[in-house]
Order: sequence, then structure tokens, then C-alpha cells
Amino acid sequence: MNQRGFSLIELMVVIGILVLVNSIILSNYPEFNRRMALKKTSEEVALIARQAQAYSLGVKRSVSGGEIFGFGVHFDKSALKSKSLILFTDLKSSSNKIYDDKGNCGASPECFQEFKIGTGDYVSELQTCNSSDVCSPAITLDVVYPRASSIAVINDGNASYALVTITSPRGEKKIIKIWINGTITVN
Repeated sequence: MNQRGFSLIELMVVIGILVLVNSIILSNYPEFNRRMALKKTSEEVALIARQAQAYSLGVKRSVSGGEIFGFGVHFDKSALKSKSLILFTDLKSSSNKIYDDKGNCGASPECFQEFKIGTGDYVSELQTCNSSDVCSPAITLDVVYPRASSIAVINDGNASYALVTITSPRGEKKIIKIWINGTITVN
């Protein structure tokens, strides 16, 4: 007699293999999701710095209507502000290459746009580094691209590059390196 179909043992083996494969895949999913969220946040922060650079080379106008010296991005690692960053216009009236208003973004004539970090990630460390790779910590960091230039000015202008560390709630870190020559990398 020729029987067609699966025996009960064959069916149990196939179901067992499927359960094993699915449990391996699903057990790694939360970790994968956290890593991807940190990577996405870091890439978005780097993109905002790149956006400031692009605006300085373009014809973007200030929200307040004043003459613009350049565009920049402001980072603040203090507890209340570590989950946001500000794209700002350095107005010609001050042109000091820093974000002048440390308060509410909406009330500042220099504030162009505020970006909130929507995940649990936050800015945990800011550093300015010189050409000898000697880095010093900072509470705030301003990277400004003067008008018609892709060369950045970092804080007071003495730094060769800046490091912005984004940390996840579980302590994983991504470092964004912003060079004065315009290069922006995420490691």
C-alpha cells in the first residue's frame, strides 16, 4: 500500500525546526531594533550638521529677516537640552560664530529650527579637539559654516574637529566627528 503525506514524526520535526529558527530570530530582534534606533539617531544628527553646511552655501534666508553671517548647529549636553539640537543662523549683527540665545528656541532671532531626538537616545558628551588630537570636554558646542564656505568654525575657532557622542538608554554609543574642512562622519 502506497501512503502519501507526512507521518506524525516528520510533522513534529518540521514544526520543531520552525520553532527553533523563529525563536532565534525573535530573541535577537529587540537588540537589533535598539542598535538601529541609535544608528538612525546618529545619522539624523549628522544630517542636521550637513544641512547647516548646505544652507550656508545656498540662498536660505533667516526667519527673523536679518542679514546672515552663516548657519550653524548648536549642541547642549545639559540635562534638559541633551535630547535636542538647534539649527541656527548666525546673524551679521553679532556674527560671533556661536548660538547667542541659550533659552527658548522660539524666542530667539537666531533660532532657525529646533530638532528633538524622539528616541531614548541623548547627547552625552561634547568635545573639541585640536590638530594634535588633544580633546577637551564642553557643555555646549557650536559648529558654524560662514556664508559661501563649507569650512566650519567650531566654538571659538581653535578646534580642528568636534566629537558629539550620542548614547542609547542601554549605554551604547555612536560618535559623530565634525571636521572644520566640512567632513562629517559617524562611527
